[in-house]
Amino acid sequence: MRNDTQQAPNPAQVTELLDEIRNSPELFDRLMPLVYDDMKRIGRAQRRRLGAGDTLQTTALVHEAFLKLRQSAHGQIDNRLHLQRLVACVMRQLIFDYARKQLTAKRGGDQVRATWNEDEHGLLPEDLDRIMAVEKAIGLMADSDQRMAECLAANLFAGYTVEEIGDMLGISSRTVVRDLRRARAWLQVELAHFEP
Repeated sequence: MRNDTQQAPNPAQVTELLDEIRNSPELFDRLMPLVYDDMKRIGRAQRRRLGAGDTLQTTALVHEAFLKLRQSAHGQIDNRLHLQRLVACVMRQLIFDYARKQLTAKRGGDQVRATWNEDEHGLLPEDLDRIMAVEKAIGLMADSDQRMAECLAANLFAGYTVEEIGDMLGISSRTVVRDLRRARAWLQVELAHFEP
């Protein structure tokens, strides 16, 4: 949540810059100051929900997501809401890539076991397995109902509110609430074996 000294970027200003970026992709870096606070909020929400320790820091997640967006966007971002959706998706993928790497390391991977220090890594193997199971379940959900999966991912990993998700997807808040209820039920069934 924003404190009083931070102001939300003007959506028109962000959209204008995105229009300029379509013609001049080298201007993409000018976008960072306008969306940095939103990206930090999304990163914090994801780390909190996933229980990530100090090894996955919010600032690093934000910068990595911005670099990934800069490399792959190619001026194809329509407006601020579209950008928010992309940020949430990119961060979600970065979280899961991190989890995959941690799982690989925990299970042997290409690291020397003698150098592994459990105290340096914040997630337990059970948590990493759960993260991967959630990713798989959301992927299956997307095959069946893309919008429902997007609603869940935006809420679960990016911390977006019902109203923000409605704005991003162009649907009513009631529809978002319905989709989130269905998505959580789906997820509960898919992850039943992880429940205590």
